This record gives sequence, structure tokens and C-alpha cells, in this order.
Amino acid sequence: MDDQGHDTPTLVEPSASPQLEITGGEDIGQTFAVKRRTRIGRERDNDIVLLDPKVSRYHALISLEASQWTLNDLGSSNHTYLNGQLVSTPTNLHSGDRVNIGETELTFRIPGVPLAETSPVQATPVPAGAPTEVDAAVATAPPVRASMPAETITTERTSPPRLAWIAGGFVLLLCLATVVVIYLLSRTSPGQEPGTAAAFTPVTAENGGVGQPVEMVEPPDNLVLIYEDDFSDSFGGWDDAFDAYTTKQYGNNRYQIEINTDNLIAWGLANRKIADFELEVEVRQEDGAKSNSYGLLFRVKDRDKFYRFDISGDGFFLVSKFLDGQWYNLVDWTPSPDINPDTNILKVSAFGSKITVWANGQPLASVTDDSFSDGNFGFFASTFGEPYMWVSFDNLKVWVPEGQQITMLPTATISRVTPVPPSTATATASPTSTPSPTSPSSPLSTPTSEAVEASPTPTPTPSPEPTATPIPLPEYASRDQPLARGEERVTGRIVFPLFNVERGTYDIYLANAADGNNRTLVQQNASQPGLNQDGTEIAYRSWQPDNRGLFARPLAGGEAWHFEIFFESARPQYSPADNSLMYHSRTGGKEPAVYRVINGVGQVMRRDGGPIQGRNAKWSPDGQKFVYSSCLGSTCGIILSNIDGAYPVTLTDHPSDTAPEISPNGSTVVFMSQRSGDWEIYSVSINGGEITALTADDASDGLPTWSPDGNKIAFVANRDGEWAMWDMDSDGSSERRLFVLGGSIDGVVQHDVANSFGWVEENIDWIP
Repeated sequence: MDDQGHDTPTLVEPSASPQLEITGGEDIGQTFAVKRRTRIGRERDNDIVLLDPKVSRYHALISLEASQWTLNDLGSSNHTYLNGQLVSTPTNLHSGDRVNIGETELTFRIPGVPLAETSPVQATPVPAGAPTEVDAAVATAPPVRASMPAETITTERTSPPRLAWIAGGFVLLLCLATVVVIYLLSRTSPGQEPGTAAAFTPVTAENGGVGQPVEMVEPPDNLVLIYEDDFSDSFGGWDDAFDAYTTKQYGNNRYQIEINTDNLIAWGLANRKIADFELEVEVRQEDGAKSNSYGLLFRVKDRDKFYRFDISGDGFFLVSKFLDGQWYNLVDWTPSPDINPDTNILKVSAFGSKITVWANGQPLASVTDDSFSDGNFGFFASTFGEPYMWVSFDNLKVWVPEGQQITMLPTATISRVTPVPPSTATATASPTSTPSPTSPSSPLSTPTSEAVEASPTPTPTPSPEPTATPIPLPEYASRDQPLARGEERVTGRIVFPLFNVERGTYDIYLANAADGNNRTLVQQNASQPGLNQDGTEIAYRSWQPDNRGLFARPLAGGEAWHFEIFFESARPQYSPADNSLMYHSRTGGKEPAVYRVINGVGQVMRRDGGPIQGRNAKWSPDGQKFVYSSCLGSTCGIILSNIDGAYPVTLTDHPSDTAPEISPNGSTVVFMSQRSGDWEIYSVSINGGEITALTADDASDGLPTWSPDGNKIAFVANRDGEWAMWDMDSDGSSERRLFVLGGSIDGVVQHDVANSFGWVEENIDWIP
């Protein structure tokens, strides 16, 4: 009975708490007490934490249900197995059962309860045409670990006669000998003896697989093994670290690096300095797209100076260097038959300026480069367009010439280089002056709405508060990457504003779209830049206290036309058809209205006799229509209208939808919105219909603009704790950081807080 006199059920449960003992993998013999609900996984808030890279963050759950212990998988990547069978639904546990999670085996025991026979879980019926139970077992069951007792492996088979074994063995040996002979003959160049490696013929993309002999690095005769690591000791000096995107840790006697986002490199360094050396390591791609890459960093001086040797699971390699913020490909992406899809033995020979890279005992390429003569070394994993990569490293060996030393470095990771905002650099008032060079980040370091004219609808005002800043990347990760295979550098220039915190105002800059180089200060005390189609003219909003309003002038410099004097006017845009100008202004009241410059005078655009209310307007490619952020009736979002105001169409339906821009071919509108909770970029057909999310990140992504050819979309984002220029394909794929802005794009002009609305009224443009 409870306190209120009701009957209460009697809880029946085992008299002793069960235990899980690790019987396979790392930490064999370690035991854990099992509670009523015991969650197992890699995250540190689990009841049982397993530092096994193949274990998911939250992998499995053991619970007591109706006096019966059950095992359930929590949607793990590598699944959970009970006595060798896949667990797809809650399954009963008995004393003596074996649970396989990743590469770890745990045995479930209840003290005082006899061990049960570990018979397989009953299989579910197999639909016609589906793989058989045997096929499924081969495809999904984890490998039997060496630590598993031999008596638990019960396989019935009929032994063939001894004569058949002998005959089969003879045939197998004959086949192997034939394969070896054919392989050796196929690898011998004309005029070269089998087995000699004085010269080799690399397979390159340019020559279609027929290369020229390249001189290899000839190592000294007096090499000595000075350093090796099989990663069985988790205190061997390589970092264990976790963050939102990456993991690097010891696990299963290997060193593991895992990445779960696109376009990112994560590395682990030995923190040992060497000069001339041969370095060899076994590398295995555990999971992830074969188009991603992994490999070795060597002669690492700092985050701005090092060599990088990549291979990919689909058989390509790359040799590159990073020097003062610029990538240089010493050997471009090249296919090689010597690269395996999963496990490879990688080697680098570096003696003086001669560098040779190897895979599985075969030289891939030799280069001569004297940029770096010594430095640190380590491993990395890298993602490009695909967002996941998991690589493990083992059996590292380093040889150096006799008499050379390996020097321990004092830091665990290379310190990050913090970019110097160009807005804080010394600059003159000249429109074409160039700010002091910045130090780029390097790899080892709500809108207003339109109301119907007859009955205005109250609309939200964009918040002037700064956007939230995500957590910066850890010291051992970076967005700076060489180009992925098949990727081409974007061309053209991008104009963008930057907020100067010290002066409390904006400045406008122009830079190469590909990398942010050739950065030029276009206009001080100004923002909201708009360029005409060929990039020869610029319009902007001046924040200069004694010269406010909207201006237009040649981009290269010259006399500026002050075409709008009111402080409340904003975001001028050129028509691609005739260079006429459009902007929005709050001079008529709280709600902004769209204006057009006609005969040199700004006139409000009208529909049915009333002003067209809205903001952030942009023209269509033919100059006959425009899109803007507004409301029609009770629906707020992106509106498409003829330039005479006729035939307005609501393309989207959320009040925060803003900053629209039509693609060069006129088919698609991109815009930014908070419809999912934070600022993301979306697209919709010019005819309306389904809305597609192009970005999905915890950061603020916005101000999309099309490349001149319409193949790419550039946008700004404060991902990783710093504002940067990004681009992506028109469908949202292949996101890549182009360059760090070196400051914020979001700010409130201090001497005009009433008319400053932060980045939601800013603009970027991409020109040839």
C-alpha cells in the first residue's frame, strides 16, 4: 500500500547487481556495475565510457524492464551485437552473454546466476529476393576478436579429403607465382632491371598515365632508427582532444583522427623537430568518403609554413606546401595504382631540398623545394565536400642520418595565428588606398515588411543586437585547405563592408574572391555597397557625419554623385539593364518604402496609388522586375514584382526572409532567413514553390550573392568564431571558406543608432 492506501506492485529484480567486464579490445579485465538504466558510449556523460573510436557518442542502453535485463541499440553508426547477432530491437540479456560495441567486447554477468548458453538471437523472416541469413551475417557481424575464447566459436563444416587439399594448395601456389611474375614484368620500365628504383615513372593526369623517369631521393647509407611508436601507450605524447567537429585520441592500439563536418583539416603532431629523415607509418581509412584525404605533415615550422602529403581512398595523391597564407601544389592531384582504398603504408624521404613520397613501398613522386629545411611532423585527416572522415595511424618509424638528433618541442600544439582586422590597420581617406596587410588564418594555428497600401500591417524591425558568435575551432583544426580534386579557384572580386569597432562605423573593401588577396579600401565611413553589372560603378551609403546619404561614383575613383541626402535612406542597387538605381528609405515613416531614381531624383515606387513598402530590393537580370522583403496582406516574406508595381507575387512566407537576389539566368532567388531559428541561406524558384535550405549550421550565414556566371553563391558567416567569406554550389553543396574578413560585418553605427540596423541591411556583390 502507498501513503494514500492504493495497492502498489511488488518489484521483482535480481538479487545482485549485474556487471559488464571488458573481454575484448582495450582495458581487458575492467568491470563496470550495471544500474537500472546504464548508457554506454564515447561521450563522457555516459554511465560507461568507452574510448573506442568505433563506439558512437551514445551507443547502447542496458535497462531493467519487468524484472528482465534488456539491451537496446541507440541508433549507433557501427551497431550493437549480442552473441554475434545484430541488435535492432530491445533484446533480453542473460548472464554470460557477449555484447560487441565497436571493437570492444563486454561480457554480461549476474553474480550467483549460472552462465547461459550464448545461442544466437532468433533471426527475423527474410523477404523474397533479400540477402540470406548467411549473407547478412557476413555483411553485418563484427569480426571475431582474438580475445574471444576458442570454445565459443562453433562452426560446423565437412573437411575435404587430404588429396584435395594438396592439389588445391599446389594450384594456388602456381597462380600466385604467375601473378608475381606478371606484376614484376608490368612494373619494369624499358631498359630498367626488375627491382631497381633509380628512376620510376609516375602516373599523372596530364600525361594520361605515361610519365617520364624522375630522379628519386637517394637516402644516406648511415640511417638509424631514432623514433618509433605503435600507439599502445596512451601517454606517448600524442594529444587526446574532443570538440564539436573533431576527435583525436588513442584507441585500439592506434592513433585516431575523426572529422564530422565538411571542408576541415584536423591534425596531431609529434612535437619533435627533425631535419633530414625517412618517415613511415601505416594508415587506415576506417570510414568516410573516399574522395576525402589523409596523410602526413612534415617540416612544420608553424601554422603558415609546412609541407603536406595527401592520399585519398579512391587512389589519388597530392604534394603541397603552405607558405605565408598561400597554397602551392608541388605535385597536383595525381592517380596512382599503388594506393589502396583502405590501408596504406605511407613514407616520406626528405634530405636537403629533395623530397620523395611513397605508398606501399612504391615511390609516387619526387620534388625539389628548399622552402623548409626542418620542423615538426605529424598526421592529419581532411574533408572536402563530404562531411565525414575517420582515419587511424599505427607503427610509426623515423630514421635520420647517423649523428643527427630529434629535438622535443615545448608545446603540445602549434599556436593559432589571430588575423589582424584590416579595419584597425592604418589607412588614409583616399577611396583607393590599401590597408596594411593582414595575417590570414592559416591551417596550423528581423526585417521589415511591406503593408498593403490601404491598410498598413505592422512589421518587425530588425534587431540591432550583434549575432551570436560560435566557438572558435580548436588549435589542431583549420578551414584552410588546398583545392579538392577537380575543384577550380573561383575568379572575380567581391566587395563587402567591415565594421570598425574602434571608430564605431563601417568601411567598404574589395578583394579577390578566391583568397581575399589584393584587398583594397574602397570607401571609408560607408557600407551597403552595390556594384553595377560590369563592376565599374559603385553606390554606397555614407556614414560620414558631415556628408550623409547615398552616393554613386566610379569604382576606380573619381567624383561622387550625392543622389540621396536623407539619413533614413539605405542599400542602393544598380539595374543591370540601364544602371538606374533603387533603394529603400524610412523618410515617410517607420516602415521603409522602395524608391527608384528617375531623372536624377529619388521617387517612391507605387502600387494602386500607394507606396510600395519593403526593403532590401534587388533587380532581376533584365531590369524588368525586382525582389524585396515585405508583406502582402497577412503573409510576409520575399515578394516579386514588376518595376511598375504590378503583379506582386509572394515567393516565401516567413517575416524574417530578407536580402533576396535573383540568379543571373533569372530562375532562382536566394535569401537569408531565421525561419529555422538561426540565420541560414535558402533558395526558391522565381515561380515560387518549395523552399530549399542551402546551409545548416549553428552559426549565422547570410547576405548571399551570385557569382557572375551563376554557378556559385558567396555568403558571409561567423562560423568558427570569426567572420569569413564562403562560397558554395548553387544547390548548397561544396561549401568552402574563401577567406577570413578580419573583422565583423555586423555592427551598429554609433553616431546614428536610430538608422543603423546591423548586417541585415548590408550587402555584398561579386563582379568579374
